[in-house]
Parts: sequence; C-alpha cells; structure tokens
Amino acid sequence: MRHYRHSYRHSLLITTSLLASLIFLMNACIPDFLVSNPEWVTIEAGDHEPLPKRKVGVDLKPTELSATVTFDSTCIYDIGAVDEQDWNKVIGLGFVGSSTDDITSGVPPHQIDGVRIGWRWNPQRQRIDLGAYVYINGQLTSFKIAETPINQPTQLTIKVDYDRKLYQIMGGKPIAFTHGKTFAYKTGLYFGGNQPAPHQIRVKIVY
Repeated sequence: MRHYRHSYRHSLLITTSLLASLIFLMNACIPDFLVSNPEWVTIEAGDHEPLPKRKVGVDLKPTELSATVTFDSTCIYDIGAVDEQDWNKVIGLGFVGSSTDDITSGVPPHQIDGVRIGWRWNPQRQRIDLGAYVYINGQLTSFKIAETPINQPTQLTIKVDYDRKLYQIMGGKPIAFTHGKTFAYKTGLYFGGNQPAPHQIRVKIVY
C-alpha cells in the first residue's frame, strides 16, 4: 500500500510538473490562423523571440519534425566577432516527462533534453550556417552540418529514434540521447546566443 501511494504521488508530481511546464512554455502563443502572413515569423529588434510566440505546440512521441525554412536578407547581421559563432535556433523539440523537469529552477525542459536546429549568419561564406544544437541531460552538443543561401527554401528535418536512442539532424552524424521521455513540445524561432536581435529578423517556416 505504501509503495502504491509513493508511486501515485511520484506520478502526480511528474504530471503536475509536465502541465506547469507546458502552460509556461505555451503562454502567449498565437496560432497561425490569427496572423495575416502566417508563414513568416518575426523577431523584433531587442528581442530574443517572437512576442507572442509562434509555431510552437505539443506532440506525443514525435519521430520526425520537418519544415521548409527560408532566411531572407533580414537574417544578415553583425553582432561583433565575440558572439559571431553563437547559434540562433529555428525548429526543434523539447522533451518533458520527469520529476526533474521543474520550471521553477529557471531551466526550461529543452535545455535539459532537447534537440534543435541552429542557424547563424556566416559573413565569410555569405551564407546561413545550419547545425545541431542538442541538450543531453543538461549538457550541450553543437556543431555545423550544412549551409544555405539567403532566400533559398531549405528542408530542415529532425528524426528521433526511440529504440536506438538517437537523434539525426539534416542527415548529419547521429547524436545519442539518454532520456526515456516521449512527450515533447515544438520550440520556435529564437535569436541568440547572448545577444538579442540587432534589428528585425524574419524567417519563413512552413510545416
């Protein structure tokens, strides 16, 4: 009986934490049908992400996240050499489902177990770098995978293999993960890194 009560309390704690996390993360999200130009997502100067949030939502055991993304000329920026290599983020998944996923800690679940595609302007190549940006049990792994020109629609794909516990991003080398979580939410467009958007940034994201 004690074991049952302990298990029940533990499950209730996880469920409560999950719901609180999702409410927090989806707060102030606006659906596409309420936007005049729904395919374009905009971050205003001085912000890190769209306000309200865009292109986010929940998913149960997602095996693939795919979108056609276009970076226009607003994605050309200069934030100085110190932060030039910082990754911005475009599409991704954050996984929830553990009693350790506590938003009151100040760490969002996608920075504990999450897989995202990073992007940054490469002034030397005059292109957008695309890369993996992955948290495994709170530890960050990031590396460049590909690049794309400005105004070129580009298919971005994240695959999740739960049996082998592997992420694969845009056909790059697989990244092993350790969690057993199957409840996820989509993360949206984000600028930074350390610095907010230096000017208005626009990205076309078509799911």
